[in-house]
Amino acid sequence: MISIQNQIIVENWMNQLCFDIWIIMKQNRKTCQDINLDNCKILDEVLWKDDRLWISQSMITLLIREAYDLSISDHFDMNWTLNLLRWLYCWSNMRMMIKRYIWNCYVCRRSKASRDQINELLKSLLILEQQWQNISLDFIINLSESDESNVILTVIDWLFKKRHYILC
Repeated sequence: MISIQNQIIVENWMNQLCFDIWIIMKQNRKTCQDINLDNCKILDEVLWKDDRLWISQSMITLLIREAYDLSISDHFDMNWTLNLLRWLYCWSNMRMMIKRYIWNCYVCRRSKASRDQINELLKSLLILEQQWQNISLDFIINLSESDESNVILTVIDWLFKKRHYILC
């Protein structure tokens, strides 16, 4: 079985972005696709940034899963996972990708308390005893003029759903 470190090295060698960065570094340029290459170096044909191994897109989810789902980690928060991965690895948008993985973690969503707004108990509606006790009013406006009226007032009884239309 190939270790994760060796798998990352193989994936980076086959990854187009890593290859592009490798070519750009050989040309002594400082940026590639919004990635600052100041602290990048190539050792044994492998890309390193700030003494951390650069990770290709295809390996990111595997690494986050390995770090976050460890039995000793017990699904800790994002900062713990981020610090654990930053110690050895590097990729662009690291914080956002770890945050997204943790947000979508099935185990955490199922077991941790929801931070959403607390829903209250439903309140029953008022029971009406007589018609026209509870009504709603609404205006229908911008009608074409007829008999000098271009507005209709609608009055609706909530109990029997009877309605009256009044020209205004």
